[in-house]
Amino acid sequence: MKRIIFIFWLIVIQSAALFAQSIDASLCDRYFEITDKLRKGDSLSRDTWNTFLQDKSIQTYMADQGVDQSYYEAYRKNMQIVYMPQKDAILQRRLKDSLNYWLTYTIYQYKKHEDGMKAYLQKITADPQAYFNVLYKYAYTALPKRAHIKLPQYIFTIIPIHNDAHAQNNWIIYTLMCAYFNDSNKLGALGGHELHHALQPVPDLKPDHRDESATRVMYAILNEGSADMVDKKYMTDTAKTLLPFQRYFEEFYNEAKPVMPHLDSMLQLNAKMDTVIKFRNYLKGTAYTSGHVPGTYMAYYIEKNGLKGKLLKRIEDPYYFFMVYNEAAKKDKSKPYVFSKEAMDYIELLHKKYMQQVKHT
Repeated sequence: MKRIIFIFWLIVIQSAALFAQSIDASLCDRYFEITDKLRKGDSLSRDTWNTFLQDKSIQTYMADQGVDQSYYEAYRKNMQIVYMPQKDAILQRRLKDSLNYWLTYTIYQYKKHEDGMKAYLQKITADPQAYFNVLYKYAYTALPKRAHIKLPQYIFTIIPIHNDAHAQNNWIIYTLMCAYFNDSNKLGALGGHELHHALQPVPDLKPDHRDESATRVMYAILNEGSADMVDKKYMTDTAKTLLPFQRYFEEFYNEAKPVMPHLDSMLQLNAKMDTVIKFRNYLKGTAYTSGHVPGTYMAYYIEKNGLKGKLLKRIEDPYYFFMVYNEAAKKDKSKPYVFSKEAMDYIELLHKKYMQQVKHT
């Protein structure tokens, strides 16, 4: 009997270990070692900096940002201005003109909040499972029950450079600045957004060449719009814990206003043409091409008008996202943009053409 009990608890322990996830913040420790030396007046050599940048997590994250070697060199020089005591006069002048010295300003946030960041890292790495439980809780708020699973294979890494978060290939990479301020504002919401991308069911769509760009655009808008239901409501102009440039909701919402009619016209045009419209042409009017604009705008009205539950039943369907949005827009008394009949006829045609082949689970 004792042997049976022992085996039972061994299985329980092994199962818990199997689903345990950890946070790798080791690169932050290396960064603080560099900044400690800079604070003592030492310079940052190219060799030291380039060795630091070779970490795979930085390489993976920054590849998505589209920067080149000149950006890294500018970053190194600005690190010296921000941290070295003998360059403080230059730093103070630049901080008064943050728009023209944006890199200086962002690196300075790492310096200014370093003690808080260290305490934050200590807290979340001391009990990572408690932290992940909060992340999953937020992710699940914009997912159907069938997608409420765990992803023990996912790696979570925090890097002390830049300001964003990125998810790909079983890997979620936060920048420390992004994680620290967003978790200070609403613990777990940002991570919940990134987990949402990993958990959201993906349809096996095979659109014809002429429908490919339209489908890609609609899926990008669904992908970010549905994930934005998790966290963007906490990133408004009233979220004073966030840095001003991290309060994305109003920016995404306002940029969407001119993009929506343009998107409508492109969909109408695509329905009439045999030639393919390029992906980027659908989203002219915004620098954000990942789908946040107009995804945040559309998701806001879906949720506002009580149609979130309806959307979640078919969360993988990009065409359905537009159909539910248009239903919400027609209901809303503030009169948000309503897609034209011509655009919706095309979307419904694509829905019938491609989604009927997709199995819903």
